[in-house]
Amino acid sequence: MNIHVPTTYEIYRGWQSVQGTGLEIGTTLVLGLGMACMLGILAFLLPTFIACRRRVHNAAVVAVVNCTLGMTGIGWVIALLMACMLETDAARHARLRHNGQTFLGTP
Repeated sequence: MNIHVPTTYEIYRGWQSVQGTGLEIGTTLVLGLGMACMLGILAFLLPTFIACRRRVHNAAVVAVVNCTLGMTGIGWVIALLMACMLETDAARHARLRHNGQTFLGTP
């Protein structure tokens, strides 16, 4: 009975044909999983980024709702709606100036 035991060279040549890009498969998987995690984190924090970019008056509230309830999906949608619909700082200051109010409520 002839049993062929591959040599180290044969194993290496077979591994090279699988590699393709020069990176080992494990490295490619780790990089791919890392990029997928980063994209997931960016998508999860999207309402917070929108609130900060729009300069929403209660951006901290949006961030808290996003981080605490965002994992439920419904919480993420609520945080996104808050980020898109809440009053911005510029609009709030214009409204307060128009009404003659100041920060503490005294004219």
